[in-house]
Amino acid sequence: MSKNRNIAKIVVSEKPDDDIVRKIADFVEKLGCDGVKYVIDPEIIGGIVIRVGDKVYDGSVRTRLETIRQAL
Repeated sequence: MSKNRNIAKIVVSEKPDDDIVRKIADFVEKLGCDGVKYVIDPEIIGGIVIRVGDKVYDGSVRTRLETIRQAL
């Protein structure tokens, strides 16, 4: 019987250090995830985007700049 795994997709602009990896693992574990997949995407400029199922936690610099641009 195969276990249905809940994998969090983590998008970062550059490879995170060990401390950040531990913090991310703790966060997604609290969300019920049992795995993490990292994607390096310099287009987000900085910060992090976490996708768990349909839920997106977007703390990217790109999104913050876009929000400011739209407010002006």
